[in-house]
Amino acid sequence: MNQLMRFLAMMLVVVLIFLGSSILGDNTSYQGTVAIPLQRNLYSTNKVNYKTEDGEVNLSIKAEYDIRGFVKGKRKYSDYSSQVSDYDIILVWGDLNKEEYDQFVNYSQSGRWYYYTYETGRIDQSFIAKNSANVHLIPENDEVKREIKKIDKNDYIRIEGYLVDVHFDSGDWKTSMTRGDTGNGACEIIFVKELHIVD
Repeated sequence: MNQLMRFLAMMLVVVLIFLGSSILGDNTSYQGTVAIPLQRNLYSTNKVNYKTEDGEVNLSIKAEYDIRGFVKGKRKYSDYSSQVSDYDIILVWGDLNKEEYDQFVNYSQSGRWYYYTYETGRIDQSFIAKNSANVHLIPENDEVKREIKKIDKNDYIRIEGYLVDVHFDSGDWKTSMTRGDTGNGACEIIFVKELHIVD
């Protein structure tokens, strides 16, 4: 009987610990682990007629997208694509923002691409590729555009919207649909419905 009571008491302690951690939630700071992007692919393509100063541009919605991360770079462009997307940002998520990794990586942007240099032996290239992205931002409206303008380097932000392909008269601008790809076509193009800068 005593063994049964001890077993039940031990199980009660385990349950209380589990419930306590669930109620208190995740106390990991923003400097630490950040959730990976959430993506739900849509197999029936919807179109959006996006109004620009030069007329309408068609967007094909590819996936619902919700991403939280740290901004490691922001750049404004005035190229052909800027008729829908003025700004690119470099986003980092997961453990890549932890100081033990972040101190060994440098990021830069040019020509709608992003680049990084890193200390070999301190961090792995594939780890950086899977936990960071150069993101082309297409604001749904003027309110979202104002929020994009407020973004600063090292801000922690949340973006909700859609991954989209853009159909210009000159050709298509296609979004990446996977994390970890590199090179041409590896950037995410996000039609931003909501953007929050987290204090």
